[in-house]
Amino acid sequence: MLCEEEIVLGLREIEEKIRVKAAYKKKSVELMLEELGTLLESMKELKKRVKAFEKKWGKDIKEDREFYEKMAEIREELGLPEEVGVFKWKEKPGSLEKLTGKGSFYDQLGIEILEMTKELKEENGGLMALSEVVLETNKRRPGMVIAPGYIVKAVEKLENEKLIPGIKKLKSGAEIVEFFSVSMTTDGMEILSVAAKKGWTTLEEVILKTEWNRERAKRALEGLKDAGIARIDKSYSEGEKYYFPGLGGH
Repeated sequence: MLCEEEIVLGLREIEEKIRVKAAYKKKSVELMLEELGTLLESMKELKKRVKAFEKKWGKDIKEDREFYEKMAEIREELGLPEEVGVFKWKEKPGSLEKLTGKGSFYDQLGIEILEMTKELKEENGGLMALSEVVLETNKRRPGMVIAPGYIVKAVEKLENEKLIPGIKKLKSGAEIVEFFSVSMTTDGMEILSVAAKKGWTTLEEVILKTEWNRERAKRALEGLKDAGIARIDKSYSEGEKYYFPGLGGH
């Protein structure tokens, strides 16, 4: 049977062990937090270095699949996908080399634009606002935004090579691109000028802005519809509207 002194010593021993354990635990937590803080600072610094690296070598990275995929892997590991983008590699399209004897960046971009417009022809009749060409081209190249000026130059090159009818300027100031020969009357061009800002118009608006009679305005609108350039949408509340997908009307 333990005496009183032994019990007191035993309690003191347990208390001391608890204190030591608590001290170790506290120190362990302090060390863990310190290490975590260092790690976070390292991660911040590493992210900065990755961004600086991409800024310096971005052009070369985008032109080499192996580099591009490695950078995508690094970005994902660092939790950067939403910030700088992680995307599947998109093979560059074939160039216009066979048609023009050249293979520049603009040739490659031009054939990509042509392929895009073939896909959209049924929707827009082969006619698009120049601004829509820029938007649609970049929409199909995630993470590789191309400046509008480069896209315009590629379109102009297609026109110069007589691969497309070309760019036309409307009375409203908007520019449209005719990718496939469209039977376009001067009345049709006038209506496109009216619809250019919104991407749609109505028979009443055309009559009001052109001062044509109803029969002439209706005939011109129907001509655009038959060419696949315009689409009609009818609703009880808003009446009949003519939408132009190539002008951004949906």
